[in-house]
Formats: sequence, structure tokens, C-alpha cells
Amino acid sequence: MIPDKKPFFISQENKTRLERIVGTRFKHPVNILVKAQHGMGKSELARQLAAINNLDYNPIPIGSLQETGQLLGRYELTAGETKFVEGKFVTAVRTPNSLIHLEELNRPESPKALNDLFPILDDGRAIVHEQLGEVKVALGVVFVATLNEGFEYTGIDPLDAALEDRFHIINLGYLPPQLETTLILTRTGLAGEESTKLLQFVNKLRTDGQDPIHISTRRILMMAELIMAGLD
Repeated sequence: MIPDKKPFFISQENKTRLERIVGTRFKHPVNILVKAQHGMGKSELARQLAAINNLDYNPIPIGSLQETGQLLGRYELTAGETKFVEGKFVTAVRTPNSLIHLEELNRPESPKALNDLFPILDDGRAIVHEQLGEVKVALGVVFVATLNEGFEYTGIDPLDAALEDRFHIINLGYLPPQLETTLILTRTGLAGEESTKLLQFVNKLRTDGQDPIHISTRRILMMAELIMAGLD
């Protein structure tokens, strides 16, 4: 399903890079890795890339993977017979002009569960499976992986260097004040002096020289909604 378009803002540098990267998908599938702290719009970026480019959006929760092969499918017992059921990932990979969102790439139950991604994301763009045969990436497919990095996040593993090397990397930071003001207005309706005061307060915490505090875009929007509801 193609997501609905929503107001979404990123830096001009990242916007230009993404446009050029995604534009090459007609020559070959592309891989994009989006890194940022929590609440900075990584998942929304993946959805809006799909919406803007009319791509079918397929979220794949990596955090639920426990073993090698699980990404491709599973065995089920049906009417006394064991059958292999193709996974959602395989269906998406074989569908032209789809965006596959690899959610929380560094949070699988076992790092070995990511082994099937290596040939899929490599130049060969295919993997051979004993039940499925050749699983080949269709033309126009875009892979977008998202992750958080840092000691404060539990349950994550260091990303394999060879896997990371297969991606174009996009780092999301804080928006420039003008864009953040526009985002707050568009999403919540908060404007004028109240919006200015909110951003001044937030940016003071973010840039504290001794003990900076991460205030995410998501958190700012939540605060703006409360202000609009009449809370200080």
C-alpha cells in the first residue's frame, strides 16, 4: 500500500541526496540506511519516501527475527503436512517499485538472522532458497533500513561492517529553527510567540554546554499539542 503524503521536513542536503539516490532505482535497486537518535522521524522518512515516489510500502520488523532463514518464510503444519510459507519480505522483494523498510536493523534477536540480507543487498540482488528457488530483487525496489545507535539503547547489536557497507547512509539531525517552526505549525497549528518560546526552551536544553539533553522532534510535537490544548 502506498502511504498518504504528510508534511515532512529534512535538511536540504539530505533531501537532495535522497532524491538522487532514489532516482537511480530504475537502473538497479538501492539501499539506504537512516541513522538518528530516537524520535527524529526515521520511520516517517521511510513512509514519505514511499508516498512521494508512489512506492508500495512494506515494513519489516527486524526485532522479531530469531534465526537464519526466518526472513524468507517459515514452516507450518497444515492438515498433517509440513509446508513452507513464503514470508512477507520475499513477496515485497519480488514486487517491482516497492519500498522495503527494515525497521530497527540492529535489533534482531540474533545477528545471524540478518545473514539472508547479504546477497539480497549485494550487487547480485538474489538469494537461492531450497524451497523458494531463486529470490531475485525486482526492478525499482528501494530498501530503507533505520536504526538507533548509542549505549542508551538496550537490545541492540553493533551493525556488521560488511552489511553497513552495502548502504547509502543518511544521518538525521535536528532541523534548522525555521523548518522546525514550520513543522510545528503544519502538524499542530501552534504558531507565533508560543511556538517561538517552545523552540527557545528546547534548543537551550539541546545546546547546554555541560549537560545537553536530547529533545526529539516527536517530543516537540507532543509538547506543542499540549500547548494547543491549553496546557503550559
